[in-house]
Amino acid sequence: MSPRATVGMPVYNGEKYLPAALDSVREQDEADLEIVISDNASTDATEEICRAAAAEDDRIRYVRLPENRGGRFNFNHVLSLATAPYFTWAAADDVRRPAFVRRCLEVFAESDPATVLVYPRTQIMDAGGIVTEDLNDADLACDEPTPHERMGHFLRAQAAHLFYGLHRTDALRRTRGIRPTVGNDLVILAELACQGPFQLVPEQLFLQRRHSEQFSQQGQAQVAWHAPSASVRFAFPHTKVSVELARGVLASDVPATEKARALATIPVAWTIPRWRGPAADVWAALGLEPRSRRR
Repeated sequence: MSPRATVGMPVYNGEKYLPAALDSVREQDEADLEIVISDNASTDATEEICRAAAAEDDRIRYVRLPENRGGRFNFNHVLSLATAPYFTWAAADDVRRPAFVRRCLEVFAESDPATVLVYPRTQIMDAGGIVTEDLNDADLACDEPTPHERMGHFLRAQAAHLFYGLHRTDALRRTRGIRPTVGNDLVILAELACQGPFQLVPEQLFLQRRHSEQFSQQGQAQVAWHAPSASVRFAFPHTKVSVELARGVLASDVPATEKARALATIPVAWTIPRWRGPAADVWAALGLEPRSRRR
């Protein structure tokens, strides 16, 4: 029987949190599931953890890359390996409650057939797995009738975590994939919003871990996540988010008038409110630290 959903786990040196993340995927109560792990040439115990899990669970397909090709490649690679009609990325430090996949599939079945993404409500946990915050996301369905309204909704909320919901695989493959920029999760959400509405599962089924070692806490060094040998100083990563959001809209298959509305939404909902990121890019290019950090 073909699986109904693929959980794709891209990982690099994830030994610290990988066991809990992988266990939470294996404990999903949806029976028709495939689990694909793409290991970006880890040098810690990641390989041993994954091979042991694969030996116990025939739903797991473990693929190890011969060299570290960067996080962007690995996220796109694990999507390319998926065989199911629905797909979710699983970071190697987050946790999903057992009903995550099943409930998302149920909401897909109940929703407008044009729906491209379903996600549950989210809680934040710390490095030790203790829940520290309930996100204020009860009204974050992003099910508005037009792309620019959907984009404005999640951009103003800075709701990048929606990226880890359950997607229609074919909708994801119609996007440009993970882009080489900080904020790539928001960029791909914008491209999905140009295809159709999103829906929210009302239960809190996703636990996103926040800790000092995660990608989003690395500042300008996030550039190395995409390509380990890339130059950081002149990368302008935050500035490129707005550029890639605009390129995603322009690449979408929506009428010209709606493209114009979506393009106009980007500076209002994202670029201007987040001006400190581009400012940090300029300071980095000048070889200086931001003033706030120097103070």
